[in-house]
Amino acid sequence: MSKVKNSRQAAAAMLSAIERGKTLDEAGDRLKGLSPRDAAFARASVLTALRHRRQIEAIMADYIKKQIPRRPHMAHAVLQIGITQLCFMDVPPHAAINETVSALGKPEKPYRGLINAVLRRLTREPPEMMLLPRDNLPHWLSANWDEAYGETRTDAMAMQLTMTPPLDLSFKSAELADQWLSEHGKAFDADTMMSGHIRLNEAGSITSLPNFKQGDWWVQDLAARLPADLLLTRVTNNSNNQVNQQDTAEDQNNQSGSLLDLCAAPGGKTMQLAATNHSITALDISASRLKRLRENLHRCNLKAELIEADLLEWAPDKQWDGVLLDAPCSATGTLRRHPDIALRRKASGIEERAALQATLLERAWQLTAKGGYLVYCVCSLEPQEGENIAHAFSNGPLASEAVIDPVLPHELPDCLHASITKEGWVRTRPDMLADQGGMDGFFVARWHKK
Repeated sequence: MSKVKNSRQAAAAMLSAIERGKTLDEAGDRLKGLSPRDAAFARASVLTALRHRRQIEAIMADYIKKQIPRRPHMAHAVLQIGITQLCFMDVPPHAAINETVSALGKPEKPYRGLINAVLRRLTREPPEMMLLPRDNLPHWLSANWDEAYGETRTDAMAMQLTMTPPLDLSFKSAELADQWLSEHGKAFDADTMMSGHIRLNEAGSITSLPNFKQGDWWVQDLAARLPADLLLTRVTNNSNNQVNQQDTAEDQNNQSGSLLDLCAAPGGKTMQLAATNHSITALDISASRLKRLRENLHRCNLKAELIEADLLEWAPDKQWDGVLLDAPCSATGTLRRHPDIALRRKASGIEERAALQATLLERAWQLTAKGGYLVYCVCSLEPQEGENIAHAFSNGPLASEAVIDPVLPHELPDCLHASITKEGWVRTRPDMLADQGGMDGFFVARWHKK
């Protein structure tokens, strides 16, 4: 790969790679060689371009009679980045135009004049945004959300998906979070919405944030915290109830249960569980993702037994007091931070994953000890992967022993009470807490094994 000339060229290379099928993380190597500041700007440009993809395409269609081919050069992607910075980012016009045009290399030279003319015309004649934020979504996805949540909520979610989300940090303890907020909160425009969590509206480089090397925290969306918290609530109470009344307070604090985190990597939930006094086992099928989890555990000085295995083939000779299954899913609930997902998901894939999720859920139940608890979650906004799976499981062959354990309001912060469904499950959406930056879409259900 040739050395990039500037951040716009790097952004165009990254965007082009994503359109060819690379994930956001895989395409990130196009930013190598840039300064941290330039890399952050390039990445922000790509994310914004993906969030407004259909709107940008409509602008290009209005301002160019004959469209620029997407391959083999990057002229098409360079123009997308230029339009993004002019129309959807707070970039001065002269910088957006001059730096974008200078990002064109020799293969793109025939399009230099056209791109320069289009960008200058955009400054003189700002486009009329005929498309709505929902139009940036694949039609099958917005139609699915319309049916599940209604058009008004779909519009609100789509609007939130066009915005840059804040950065959420999970801390090893509430005390560490409070201390960090007291010492650094003002500098990063930080706030908190639940114990052990801090939201930063001004972040910058993650590794440069205070207490990163000390391992006090890890990056984890507010919604992603809930499944592990809701498992810990039950297992911890269950362990304490089994302690004899004559035991000392110190003895009670030392009581622990065994917890199993399935499909665990990259490991935010494992980190939450490991920050307690419980015995933690984490399983994942991916060696590379487990490596990342192992590195995060080491940085945060936390311990868990890591197992590389396929859950469908894994046959341990024990059961666990608490089991957390974060099932593989479409991940449409994470579109705020991973807008590239909209390019790679298809409607047919939802039903395929739902069949796997149902199988994995039954397997997780087999690994749950009698008297124990099972939490099922997906970072998906699709009911087929969340509510439908939970309903089928609760009314299936295991219904006699699988008791729905409803989430109660006191288990969540006040700001999230609206996420509790009539069944006692949890459904979060991007438009929730919109004034505070929104949150990922998650579904969480919990059962008690008689």
